[in-house]
Amino acid sequence: MSVTLSVNGNNVTVNDGSSVLDAINQSGTYISQLCKDPDMKPIGACRTCLVGIDGVRGFPASCSVPAVEGMVVETETDRARDLRRGVLELTMSMFPDSDENTNGNHKELSIAAKHHGLDVSQWEGRPRQPVDVSNPVFDIAMDSCIMCGRCAQACQDGHQFIGAIDILGRGTEARIGTFMDRPLVESVCTTCGSCLASCPTGAIRVKNDPPETARTVTTTCPYCGVGCGIQAKVDINDNIIEILDDPDNQSSLGMLCVKGRFGFSFVNHPDRIKKPLIRKEGEFVEVDWDEALDYVVERLAEYRGDSFGTLASAKATNEDGFIQQKFARLVMGSNHIDHCTRLCHSPSVEAMLTSLGSGATSNSYIDYEEAGCLIIIGSDANSNHPVAASRMRRAVVERGAKLIIINPRRIDMCDYADLWLRPRPGTDVALLNAMAKVIVDEGLADSTFVTDRTEGYEEWWSTAQKYDLDYAEKITGVTADDIAEAARIYASPPFSGSCLIWGMGITQHTMGTANAHGLLNLALVAGQLGRPGSGISPLRGQNNVQGCGDSGCVPNSFPGYQPIGEESLEKFQAAWSNQPLPPDPGLVITEMVPAMDTGRIKAMYVTGENPLLSEPDLSHAEEMFKKLDFLVVQDIFMHETAQIADVVLPATSFAEKDGTFTNSERRVQRVRKAVEPVGESKADWEIIRDVALRMSSRLGLELEHEFDYSHPSEIFDEMATLMPIIAGISYDRLENEGGIQWPCPTPDHPGTRFLYESDFPRGPRAKFVGFDQGPVAAETPSARFPLILNTGRVLYHWHGGTITRRADNLLARSPELTVGMNPADGEKYGIADGEWIRVRSRRGDLEARTVYTERQRIGEIFVPFVKLQEHAANFLTNSALDPNSRIPEYKVCAVRVDPVGEDRGVTANRKPVATG
Repeated sequence: MSVTLSVNGNNVTVNDGSSVLDAINQSGTYISQLCKDPDMKPIGACRTCLVGIDGVRGFPASCSVPAVEGMVVETETDRARDLRRGVLELTMSMFPDSDENTNGNHKELSIAAKHHGLDVSQWEGRPRQPVDVSNPVFDIAMDSCIMCGRCAQACQDGHQFIGAIDILGRGTEARIGTFMDRPLVESVCTTCGSCLASCPTGAIRVKNDPPETARTVTTTCPYCGVGCGIQAKVDINDNIIEILDDPDNQSSLGMLCVKGRFGFSFVNHPDRIKKPLIRKEGEFVEVDWDEALDYVVERLAEYRGDSFGTLASAKATNEDGFIQQKFARLVMGSNHIDHCTRLCHSPSVEAMLTSLGSGATSNSYIDYEEAGCLIIIGSDANSNHPVAASRMRRAVVERGAKLIIINPRRIDMCDYADLWLRPRPGTDVALLNAMAKVIVDEGLADSTFVTDRTEGYEEWWSTAQKYDLDYAEKITGVTADDIAEAARIYASPPFSGSCLIWGMGITQHTMGTANAHGLLNLALVAGQLGRPGSGISPLRGQNNVQGCGDSGCVPNSFPGYQPIGEESLEKFQAAWSNQPLPPDPGLVITEMVPAMDTGRIKAMYVTGENPLLSEPDLSHAEEMFKKLDFLVVQDIFMHETAQIADVVLPATSFAEKDGTFTNSERRVQRVRKAVEPVGESKADWEIIRDVALRMSSRLGLELEHEFDYSHPSEIFDEMATLMPIIAGISYDRLENEGGIQWPCPTPDHPGTRFLYESDFPRGPRAKFVGFDQGPVAAETPSARFPLILNTGRVLYHWHGGTITRRADNLLARSPELTVGMNPADGEKYGIADGEWIRVRSRRGDLEARTVYTERQRIGEIFVPFVKLQEHAANFLTNSALDPNSRIPEYKVCAVRVDPVGEDRGVTANRKPVATG
């Protein structure tokens, strides 16, 4: 539906529901609009968009008037201009005499004033107010504020639903401030920058205002798996000077988090590797590319076949991943290829492939907003996926969705929850089985869905029916009433459907696959799949971990999740010059590490990953990697793994190459080159192409034509011919339409918002798979190690911190490692709030500063797995594996805590002798 109206004598057609201001903007006519952010609802506060409308008394604010068929609008009558000029002059009186704070991208007031012939105001302004400089990233300068309210709206219900700032006081005392008028850094502010982006005057401004922009490049954020759109502002010196949000991005809707907006300085960090390096006589020596590549090929030629393994990067593009697995299989003859999904969501993928036939999220972020119930289990979305968390909060605040949090820690999202379940770590199977039993016992199951679209129900029910509420309460510590209430809400939401959203709190356990199956069984028995506002969402941790798996960087599948077997072997051998391919699945990374000890794996090629920070029991992992005959690392920084390599190859960052990422909602999106590569670095696909070409020639394989790529679009075109899930996607479509969600089988297919509407990739029926509750962990507390360690992330760092430690804005917000501890444990063990302590496990130790918090249950501590000041949680973690997916148990191990005293830094990361 649309309406047509007249703006200054010109007809304009807009969508039904648009405002008069929307029509004015669409007509190309300028009008001031200081309180209206393009991405938010009108608030009508500034009165600078006043217009005349035939038949309407007075001069209304155009942002607040709906556009109506046949309406006649005049913006440039003398009376309308005079009224706007008067309002603008009063507004300017709130501003300093100088307009020095309206530089950068915040010139809206200056533009509006000049358009109305104003240079200065005749009115005396309000008393000057102090500047809040507490946040290390940006300031709030009230002397430049016009009280338009856009920043408060962006922080509250306009975008982020955080509520850190609001309008405080009245009259001349009105100001932007925080709860209890505390400094911004002491508030719930997450430094997302939405307030900064919406400010029309520069009252909210970064510490160092960026220089003039020479060009803007739209691309995709390189951090988590949400897949936010960003606009990189580049200066005349080819440096990224600012990141803005992309309002047209369908995943982020004009939002960003602190990492996406302010975490870009790593691109030009002086630590970037600029030239290839070869270890000679124990020291790294810079060499040219020809020498480096020739040496890599000479050495790798010795290890073709079963002794070669490779680790691909979930931070690199789809095209990078595809060519790496093609090189491994076709040239090196090895299926030993993996990536970081093994350490995060491999249990989810394992379970979903078994039960459903696809290892991806079934729904989209829009389904969060349309759902009647959200269950967030084992995920701190505020820290790990902030923009997705904002969309979840929108569902609760705007639409009244029920929110259930299941987490041993009290996370920020609990503030919005209708119900918070706090199970003991490792007891998720019992909890989920009990919820499913409630659904069945109380007649809440979707019997039609179960009968018509599933199999294995009876076998599953024979296990699940044992978990009555009292039994589950004894295991989990969650009350029977809360378990039952959560089940009822999930199965019968107040409207629409229900979404299950989970993270590594579910997967990083020795029962990770069983946990994931518990969630899938819950969705199947309640019929919460295959329709809008429902579905399952394993939130992906890295920007392209979904795409890396899609592209075939796993040891048991070709690209597109086509299992290694006779049919797929024939298909890919025919496509790749009929060269024989290895017929058996390879090793995952957690199997490759012990295989280094036995000598089975002798050479590794690691791209864009840092296993000597991400593997559990780091001291042991380092011992294993040092046993390799040959190690190549391809990355942007000289991290822990690169430091022990034989060859280090300099790769480009996301900002220096073209390609695609695929986010958590299966949306394939363009990555565009914004700046030239640092030094002599090259894109990952270029480096692997050059290695493959030389290796093919050296070995006489005659496969040079298989790697004769000149642009990543050529790689993507090949992927589309071999992967039915993206067969209809092309660079042209992505340029014209934006991101497209797979499956997209044909060029005229629009992409798929949600999966399983009519069938499943495994066939017409999904499968119930039952599990009993097993041991809660491979390692439990003892007299010597009496506490449980839980690991996770913090908002201001990303995974191990290889990148974020080199992003000054992020490091300023979180400069040191902390241990979250319940005050009762602090008192018990004689440790004060803020004291430096040593945390020990049977494998190693670390030092960190204690932070008292009620978020932690008594008997448990929390350490993020970022490495800061040479200390990292993975010196402590246990390498015990889930038997199905082979993921390590990062979430639970036994530790002790002791004050550091005068010995701080003396024994860091050593292996304790005691094993009690």
